Amino acid sequence: MNSKTVDPKDDASQAVVQLETAMGAAIECFEGASAIVVPRTRFAPVKKCNDLLLLRSDAYVVTDDFRMILNPACGGVAPVMAIDSKKYKLVDKLEAALVGGIPSLVNCKRLTIKGLVRMGKATSFVGDVSVVNTSDEAKFIPAGEIKDTKLDLTDSPGLGALKPCLLYTSPSPRDPKTS
Repeated sequence: MNSKTVDPKDDASQAVVQLETAMGAAIECFEGASAIVVPRTRFAPVKKCNDLLLLRSDAYVVTDDFRMILNPACGGVAPVMAIDSKKYKLVDKLEAALVGGIPSLVNCKRLTIKGLVRMGKATSFVGDVSVVNTSDEAKFIPAGEIKDTKLDLTDSPGLGALKPCLLYTSPSPRDPKTS
């Protein structure tokens, strides 16, 4: 059972319980059917934005036959991802965080992100890294190597309040003497 909301984009929407039925239990209904075990080395499941970020990073590579496999440089162990599930529950929020591109995760052992951040391809996470931003404003993770550290961006400068506004203009009357 999974507790969810009717509208995944709105945490205040009606709470529901999703019931999942095991496919393994249903297979016995089909005569001659059998199950096979597929090791994780053959696929990279994407259930949450944690998984998507990892799969899109350099921690995975595409083989000549178009399979996604763990980068050999990871030594057979994928980085452990723990990005804020409240802030990055949906793909559009992850996309906003990756406005500058996908950071390097090939040398990362564990990445924990709490709060709103923006990051880019010029950032490389190495070892065990934790990033925290307790403010309500997205903060940029600096470019360069970030290695075995806890980075608190709460008091870092941000973008400020970026609010779209309309600016009405009209043609100015021409002065015949200056035209």
